[in-house]
Order: sequence, then C-alpha cells, then structure tokens
Amino acid sequence: MSIRQRALIGGAASVGVVGTSIALFASQAPGNPATELQIEDTAQVIYAPDVEAAVEDLQFYEPTTVAVFTHRGGSEALTDDYALNDAVLAFAQDSRPDWLSDNEQKWADDLFIMAVDPEGRLVGTYFGENRKVSQGDQDNIQEATKDDFRAGRWTEGMIAGIEDAAGQMNQPVARSGVGIGVGAGASFVTLLGAGGYLWAGLNRRDKSREARAVGDRAMANVVRDYDETQIHANLIPEQSRYGGAMLGRYEEYTAQFRELTELGNEAKGIPESAYDSADTVSTMTTYRETAESLDTLDDVIADSAALLNLDRAWPQAWERQVATLRADLEGVEPLLSSTLDEEVRGLAASQPLREFASAGLAELDRLRGGLESGEVSPDDALDAVRELRDGLSGHLDSLAGDVARQVGDDEDEREMMESAMHRERVKREPTILSTTDHTWTWITINSFATGYSNGTQEVQSSRQAASSSGSTSGYSSGGSFSGAGSSSRF
Repeated sequence: MSIRQRALIGGAASVGVVGTSIALFASQAPGNPATELQIEDTAQVIYAPDVEAAVEDLQFYEPTTVAVFTHRGGSEALTDDYALNDAVLAFAQDSRPDWLSDNEQKWADDLFIMAVDPEGRLVGTYFGENRKVSQGDQDNIQEATKDDFRAGRWTEGMIAGIEDAAGQMNQPVARSGVGIGVGAGASFVTLLGAGGYLWAGLNRRDKSREARAVGDRAMANVVRDYDETQIHANLIPEQSRYGGAMLGRYEEYTAQFRELTELGNEAKGIPESAYDSADTVSTMTTYRETAESLDTLDDVIADSAALLNLDRAWPQAWERQVATLRADLEGVEPLLSSTLDEEVRGLAASQPLREFASAGLAELDRLRGGLESGEVSPDDALDAVRELRDGLSGHLDSLAGDVARQVGDDEDEREMMESAMHRERVKREPTILSTTDHTWTWITINSFATGYSNGTQEVQSSRQAASSSGSTSGYSSGGSFSGAGSSSRF
C-alpha cells in the first residue's frame, strides 16, 4: 500500500473518530451562570467589582452559588495547617448559616466557597455535597491561585481559582479527564495509525538526506587530503611522546578510511526511495559520523607534524592547540565580575582563580616564545598546556565548591549545585592533547557557567516545591462536621 493510500484511508478514519469526539465534547459545554456571588472580604484585600465582573462572565455546568471569603489568621495560622478550614466553618456558623446544610454537618448544596488567608498563607476550597470534586481537583484549583497569591494579587488569585473550579464541578464524563482521555486516546490511536507511518517515513528520509549530504562533504575533504595526511604522518617524529601517540591514531585513521570508502559506496548505492527506512538512517548516520571524525583527525595529524617538527606552519598549529584555553583564561574575569550573581562574587576561590588566569596567559606567551627560540620543546609545551588546562579546571572546581556552599541553604542544595556544575565537563576538541587521550576531561568557562545556571535553577525549583505543603482535608476542631473541602499553603 502506498503512502498516499495510507494517508487517504487514515484520513477518513481520523475524521470520523476525531469528529465524533469533538462533537461530544462541544455538546457538553458548561451553560449556567453563577446563581449568586457572595463576597465576605473580612481581610479587606479583594476588589469586589473585578470579582463580580469575572464571575458574571463565567459558565458553570450546574447553577452554583459562589462565595468568596478572606480572613486574617495572624501568626498562629502560619503553623496551623487547619486554621483556614476552622475559620471558614466558624464564620459560617456565626454569620452565614445559609452556607451550611440543614443539619449543619456539611456545606449547603449548590455552594462553592473560595477562601484565602493572606497572613497565614493558606488557600481553601469548599463544596456543597452536590458540587464536590476529588482531592486532586481541589489541589489543582488551589494551585491555580498560588502564583497570584504569592505576589500579593489577591483579587486575581481569587478569580483564577473560581475560573478553575467552574471547569471542575459537575464536569460531564465527556469533559472529564477520563472522558477526554478516552476520546483523545481513540483519536490519537487513529491518527497514529494513519499518520505515524507517513511522518516516520518523511522524518527518516530527511535525516538520511542530511546525513548523506554532510557525509559526502566530509568524505570529499578526507579523500582530497588523504595523500597529504599520509605525508604528514610520515613526518611525525616517532621519538616524541605525542608523536608516538599520534602515529597510533594514524593507524586507526587508515583503517577507518577503508571503512569510510565502503560506507560511501554503500550510501551511494541506496536509492532515495529507501531513505525512509530505519536501516538507511543508521547507515547514513554511521557514514556521516565516520567521515566527520576522519575530517577532524586529518587536521590534527597535520598540526602534529607541523608543531612537533617546528616547521614553517607551526605557529598556526600552536594557536589551534591553545585557542580555547586562551579564551577560557581571558573569560575568567567576565565570569567573576558579571556572569555570576552578586551573592557569589568575591568568594575565597575567586582571587586565586584570577591570579591563575593572569599567570596562565603569561605562561602561554612564554611557551610561544620558548618554542620560537628553541628553549622549549614541543612535547614540553604541550605538557605545559595540559597542566594549565588541568590547573584551570582545579580552580573552577574550587570555585564550584565555594559557590555551592554560598547558594545552598542545606547539604541537599549544596550537593545539587555541585552536581550540576560537575556534570558539565568537556571531553573532546580537535587538538593534539584531546586526540591522543580520549579519557581526558576538563572544565571550560562556558561549561562552568552552564552548570552554575542549571544548578541555581534546580535549587530554586526545589525551594518552590518545598514552600507549598500538601492539601489538608477535614477540620481539626472536633465535632461531626464533614463538609467537602481542603486548604493548602502558598
């Protein structure tokens, strides 16, 4: 069956299933305005006209009386999770008996109460028995208010909570999570069956084309430079420590070149009509990665020959070995003075890092001069570059520890920060040092900054999650009241 036929058949099936689901969903839309809005703003934090206008525009699934209650619980409410629950019930018993059922053991039918304690940092939702929702839905309604409440936007938070509750109470099955899940699931399965093959084929075709194009360009470079790379390899001094290691890599290069030739022939032999298969994507990806790897390796072999022999091209080869290190040393001051937040500037590890960066730049200049005069051998110069890179990583590690101790309020947060900053380590770059030692890793200014940013975000997210306790149900005052509702902190 062709892709076009699959698309036509799948399209017809999708229209039927998706259309039915959408029609059923639309037919169950809410269509009842609020029966009444009651505002009891004892804390005097609500702008009533805005709440009235918002509720007037809302539609409920069933006629509902909306009550807004604010209460100042004082410092006691900061430690009593049930303080708002008790306050709402006490207010109803004293001032709003219409909020209670006839036997005063539950909330009145058709009622929804949205409550907030700005001093106790509590938000509550309470429901008549014929309007009650699950605990998970209560949590969602309360969560909808918290960004506004945390910012002191009490009116906006109330409106957000009421709007969310309107969509939860007496929700028909077709609009519930289960109903939507069933309809969406059926639609998804149909669409997946109809469009999955087509999408996968198109996606694989594009990946195959891209990998083939990149591989062809890299292979052309490798083939063009192959003879020259062989000459460069023959010039590499075997007695050099780095030369011997690079000659070992050249042996891998020649073996991979033969593999690349076979891969190139295989790639060329695959017709475009087969580009949508997983096997083709795998072949093309291997072809691209092998070609790119060799295209990089032949450049490093050329740099090795130039630098280790100090031939006329050695200055350019040397600069390629130290370019990223120089950039990192020059980036230390911007990191310490602007990239890091003010609270972590001037830590104990900062000054040694500054001094190391300044000395490191001077050392790079000294090494360059030593190579030029013959006082420093290429092997020793490369050793010194590695020591500088490792030294910079060590100082950044020390700074990471200081930063973690400054940012983290406890051991968990400090470990979170350190883990984030340590996971961002560089493993590879097109230099002699990196190519001759695949296990070597180091920290760059960019990787440190990325780790710092990720770590601070993780710490902040953790704090925000911890600042909101779980919902509390029921009432701590004893007695037999069992109305539906709960509260939580923001």
